[in-house]
Amino acid sequence: MPVGNERFFTKEHIQAHVFGTSTVLAEQAVHCLELVASLSRAGLGYQFKGGNSLLLVLDTPLRFSIDVDIATDEPRERIEECVDRVVRDYGAFTRWTRRRHKTKPWLPIASYYLFFDSHFASPDDAFIMLDVQLRRSPYTTGMKPVACGDIYTADAQVELPLPSSIIGDKLLTLGPATLGIPVGKGKEAQRLKHVFDVSTLLGMHPDLHDIRRSFHACMEHENSLQETKMSVTEVLDDTLAFCGSVARYERPPEVAPGTASVLAENVTGLAPFADHLFAREYSWQQLQKDTARAAACIT
Repeated sequence: MPVGNERFFTKEHIQAHVFGTSTVLAEQAVHCLELVASLSRAGLGYQFKGGNSLLLVLDTPLRFSIDVDIATDEPRERIEECVDRVVRDYGAFTRWTRRRHKTKPWLPIASYYLFFDSHFASPDDAFIMLDVQLRRSPYTTGMKPVACGDIYTADAQVELPLPSSIIGDKLLTLGPATLGIPVGKGKEAQRLKHVFDVSTLLGMHPDLHDIRRSFHACMEHENSLQETKMSVTEVLDDTLAFCGSVARYERPPEVAPGTASVLAENVTGLAPFADHLFAREYSWQQLQKDTARAAACIT
């Protein structure tokens, strides 16, 4: 049986918890939370990070994501043993396969697809992704129940970073020329998700000193993971350049030959990112506000 109550997986429950997105996304979100609870129940020691962790961090979540990001010091064999147990013993997933991590394939990351029987998606599309960083992150963390309002709850606990730790880490994803998401990887909406999450978490009023301490600790960690030697100045300049590229335009510029790559991706990423938001809207002006708040953390 699933770790969460079986009613969370019913067609009626999913349809009642779409929050302006889609039934496919809502169903994936429920299965992401079930995977988190199942990995905890299976005994894996890990930190739950990334966008979907905000479903547990925020009192009122604002978006869904289709993947689960975790960090662990446990070996790949132990991870796959736990994933096997999730599929075999808990029943919410039907199978799993390994996935090639494409953004930065040299990183120490193990990636997987976990498939499930969907009420709404075709069998080929009925999956969520699990990305496992094979080294714990330097977060300040605490234990929290796997619970997200009426969407999903389970009798399981998970280790979560504090908001200041998440912000410090996510700030590193923004500069495409240093430690962040490179351009040209088909990740047009991904960078916007991180900006949005940073701005949203700042609404919880974390201590600015803690954010900056997390930024420096995570930068050292990322340099080690990516086998780079980026300086603080290089990362800050790259991140601020990304934020500034948005600030210079009152409205989204026309994407044409010669448009700076990162600026073009910011423009083309607006609509697909908005599809993941409960509000279903994300304007250029909102992006400007969010990038300004992100920049203020590091200046």
